[in-house]
Amino acid sequence: MEKMVNLPRKQMYIILIGLGILILSMSIETLMKVKDIALYDQWFMEFSVENTTLTYENAFSVYVTGNLSVYMLRIIVPMALGIHTYFAYTKIRINGLFIFMWTVLLLGGIAYIAVTKEFGSLFYYFNIGMYVVMLLTVLSLTNVIEENKTL
Repeated sequence: MEKMVNLPRKQMYIILIGLGILILSMSIETLMKVKDIALYDQWFMEFSVENTTLTYENAFSVYVTGNLSVYMLRIIVPMALGIHTYFAYTKIRINGLFIFMWTVLLLGGIAYIAVTKEFGSLFYYFNIGMYVVMLLTVLSLTNVIEENKTL
């Protein structure tokens, strides 16, 4: 069985602070999308062609619910990584499975953001950048595991 090692404090703080910044960024982006009347008008024009039963005012709740649902789907991976990282530091230990699992999930998070193709948004690039920082931090844990194998 592969050796379990303690999660270093430095990597724990980098991951938790980075995830906090990432979730804050996603929250601000969602808030801006929901509160921008021009984006709602654009969405309503596209939506009203397909569905003519909703009025302008009633469609707003559909718009807000849709944006909040997407927001919740986008923050599941960062929230889960943050919780798992905290418990990995305090109670459990890490091994190669921790690194593999979170590498795959972080790559999935990058892909989920990348498919939106919102090239005009600064949040698009910032969120991808934060995911890359998280990915590199998780991958740096392989060095910690290798160092402890030799001890």
